[in-house]
Amino acid sequence: MQSTTETSLLPLSASQIEDLKLASSKMSGADRRAFQAAMTLKYCQGNARQAEGVFGWGRETVQLGLNEHRTGVICQGAQAAYGGDKLWEEKHPEVAQALWELAESYSQQDPTFRTLLSYTRLTAAEALKQLRTQGFQEDQLPSPSTMAEVLNRNGYRLRKVLKAKPLKKIPETDAIFINIKEKDGNPAEDEHSVDNRLVKRISIDCKATVNIGDYSRGGKTRGDSLAADHDMGCKEKYTPFGIVDEDKGSLYLVFGSSYKTSDFIVDSLMGWWESIPEHERSAMTQIQIKLDNGPESSGVRTQFLKRLVDFVDHTCKIVQLLYYPPYHSKYNPIERCWGILEQHWNGAKLETVEIMLEWAKSTTWKGIQPLVNLSKTVYQKGISLSKVAMRTIEARLERNPILPKWDILIRPI
Repeated sequence: MQSTTETSLLPLSASQIEDLKLASSKMSGADRRAFQAAMTLKYCQGNARQAEGVFGWGRETVQLGLNEHRTGVICQGAQAAYGGDKLWEEKHPEVAQALWELAESYSQQDPTFRTLLSYTRLTAAEALKQLRTQGFQEDQLPSPSTMAEVLNRNGYRLRKVLKAKPLKKIPETDAIFINIKEKDGNPAEDEHSVDNRLVKRISIDCKATVNIGDYSRGGKTRGDSLAADHDMGCKEKYTPFGIVDEDKGSLYLVFGSSYKTSDFIVDSLMGWWESIPEHERSAMTQIQIKLDNGPESSGVRTQFLKRLVDFVDHTCKIVQLLYYPPYHSKYNPIERCWGILEQHWNGAKLETVEIMLEWAKSTTWKGIQPLVNLSKTVYQKGISLSKVAMRTIEARLERNPILPKWDILIRPI
């Protein structure tokens, strides 16, 4: 049987429903019932059961509001004769003010920016703990369940931070995605003469720099919970670079102690190649690389393209570069691996490079632990080829005539 919510013809988005629920939570008594009845008539065809499924309002309360709307008679509860019981924040305004200041320090705006709601990372248990630390007594504090209600009805809700959909597009965005879909896993040679299984599909990218030291990384730990209050002045930093095999699920990580450059990326790619067993390397006919159009590895970065040509000649394999469009890097498969790594070591204090490497080695992607290496090579920034030198390299590049910067094929000589 199909649910009431599923059969409703609501012209409302999820964020609009959240706004209406928040507005209702700010009211009480007859005003709340009148508001819920009006929204039920407008969006749920006057059906109290449907309003309960969509907005989470009590069915009996909504029905009472509908009856009041129909008859014009407002029901008064017994508590009205005695003034009713005050809310916790009304009984304890001083504690409530301390709670609001605490919640604000943990809060952020709706990550989609579609509503005026504020969301806080502050849990009810943590709020009680912080208020006790400030000296408030148990008789002034609510129970954990009531604390959760207090935070919710005042606009502070626990909400997972969502990565908003990219708002910017370039004219080629749709064509780039179509091209990636058509080329994904398909060989550059004649389809009838080359086995698709011989195309190695990998995704590569660098992650944000990791600071080494006694720093808080925003996570939780059951151990020592004290850390430096900011990351300024960090002297030891490492840039992670990752390669994920889309078919096998194997992950290769390199932590570089120098700059993120074209040479660092291709040297790491060479290290990945050398780590592959000989029988797998000999079976490949083509390597298909998905990557972002970042400054160090873009389709116009001369040093990167020069090093890729060298890589192709060294491996004797066809290499195809498939770039994702700007503002859409989250679609690159390696980004999912970074999310798993961040979740795995979230809360850990990476005080030494050895601790960082061990944490990276102990993570898993699709049930497989990654191969982790450390690079101590010092790279020079800003290396580029002259126009004359680039002519030789450009002659080796087979650029897609429609998407020349987003689809590049390089064949060995």
